Amino acid sequence: SKVAAKKLGLPEGVPVVGGGGDQAAGAVGNGIVRRGVISATMGTSGVVFAHSEGIETDPLGRVHTFCHAVRGQWHVMGVVLSAGGSLQWYRNQLGEAAVAAARRKKIDPYELLTAEAATAPAGSEGLYFLPYLTGERTPHADPHARGAWVGLSLRHGRPHLVRSVMEGASFAMRDCLEIIRGMNIPIREIRVSGGGARSRFWRQMQADIYGNKVSTINAEEGPAYGVALLAAAGTGAYKDVVEACDATIRVVDTTPVQQSTRRKYNRVYPQYGQLYHSLKDDYARIAQLVD
Repeated sequence: SKVAAKKLGLPEGVPVVGGGGDQAAGAVGNGIVRRGVISATMGTSGVVFAHSEGIETDPLGRVHTFCHAVRGQWHVMGVVLSAGGSLQWYRNQLGEAAVAAARRKKIDPYELLTAEAATAPAGSEGLYFLPYLTGERTPHADPHARGAWVGLSLRHGRPHLVRSVMEGASFAMRDCLEIIRGMNIPIREIRVSGGGARSRFWRQMQADIYGNKVSTINAEEGPAYGVALLAAAGTGAYKDVVEACDATIRVVDTTPVQQSTRRKYNRVYPQYGQLYHSLKDDYARIAQLVD
């Protein structure tokens, strides 16, 4: 309107299009606009995002249900507070040698860390990392939860340490996926993004732990790309958001599951889930001891 344009300092008649929250916009940017296509974003935090055509809730409240940025649609979302952030913590606190070597070689230190992790076997020979460095949201909703290595022995070296961190973050993301599966939301395709999608090794690990092929798309801008698509649909360049995604987003790489490694992770994952429950009361007591 003329009044709004004057107050905002914008030309009268300029289109104004509703956007979305960061995760909903990021999901649009990943093409998560149909049931069965899931996104798993491994950034500092981790987010598993599923499109829903109606209101679907977890009776235990372990995942969140919100309005989607797609008109009339909803989404279910699980959040891991320290996913890629756990590997960043490892790099900053224990990865000095890798950082120094990467500086000399003028490469990303994460390349060296993931190469080192690849020399340890799947499951890290019984070493588990709990990635609760800042508490946890999904599935525990526990601000007192804290990170831990469990199972550490003299047989373990740096490759086991860094691989277990990556596995722990991926197990936490699987926690979210298992809840979504339990809600009878189909998972036909998982699109991965964030720092955890840049490494072929970590993409393979995610596929094997999730038990689903994972794919990457032709856009990496996430939320920024999503709001651009919302603007394009809102101004008539496309009929709707779904058409905008179909016209611009395509899968460029797919990582299949390695079945032998998947079977290994399926054996060790249940113990990962049990460790939080074994330590839950200790976390609460430790919180009382910290000023």
